[in-house]
Amino acid sequence: MDNKQIAKQFFENLFVDNEKAYQVLSDEVRVNWPGFGMDDIVGKENLYNFLSNDGPEKVLKLQINNIIGEGDVVIADGNILTERHGKQETSHFADVYTVRDGKIISLVSYMVFGKENEDDTETE
Repeated sequence: MDNKQIAKQFFENLFVDNEKAYQVLSDEVRVNWPGFGMDDIVGKENLYNFLSNDGPEKVLKLQINNIIGEGDVVIADGNILTERHGKQETSHFADVYTVRDGKIISLVSYMVFGKENEDDTETE
């Protein structure tokens, strides 16, 4: 499996088949979402716990626009429609993966929530 296939296995299976997604993560993977003001999540188990508590329940649609790999770095961009707390949420992302020895050692995900997520309030 090349590095693009490794990254693809992770993002195509996250929240769908987590066991398959997590197979390609290093035990000490480092993950961050810049702009959200949080510390890096370090370790596969810590990432699983974080996403289990704060992530969506399921992925409804995933669209990858580009996946580019050079050396140890893979970049994928696209959008994802998820369900969380009974509400659908659209996010647009650019993910930067670093892959070594067949495992993802780092993921930096630049994410923006879609305007369509804003509450529709009707006036009577």
